[in-house]
Amino acid sequence: MVRTRHLIAAAALLLALPGCASEPQPKRSNNVAQPQYASPLGSTAPATSGPPVDGGTYDSPLLLVDALRKGGIDCTGYSAIAQPRGAVARGNCHVNGDEYTVGIYASASDARAQPAMEAELLKGVAPVDLVLGRNWTVGCPDQQACQAVASVLGGEVFHEDA
Repeated sequence: MVRTRHLIAAAALLLALPGCASEPQPKRSNNVAQPQYASPLGSTAPATSGPPVDGGTYDSPLLLVDALRKGGIDCTGYSAIAQPRGAVARGNCHVNGDEYTVGIYASASDARAQPAMEAELLKGVAPVDLVLGRNWTVGCPDQQACQAVASVLGGEVFHEDA
């Protein structure tokens, strides 16, 4: 009986500690999800920090551009694209002379459809390199650039040869 009370007290204490809940709880800052990463049960290591694995969500291409800048990727000269096909909003910016395309979608399924649409459109013409977040994409000049974007924003790197 005493052992059961100790186990219940220990379980309650673990659940009350930050980062020990069964599921990470996202924090919101500038409309960008920043989840807290829980340490493995029994570990005394501090929680790791970094971008959300799924890339989180953004409300506008300019917020994506700002997040890139804060992460050390200075995407300048943003220009909106009028009537973006498949996206709520899309625009271009430049990093060291290379063009990046940032897009925001109405839903995760719309964002997930973008890589296949681009791959079909550019088949035999050019490779497709982009980073896919929960409701956004960033088109990059190459895989290395997309890896850098993913290290800042999170998300999944997509590549398809021409």
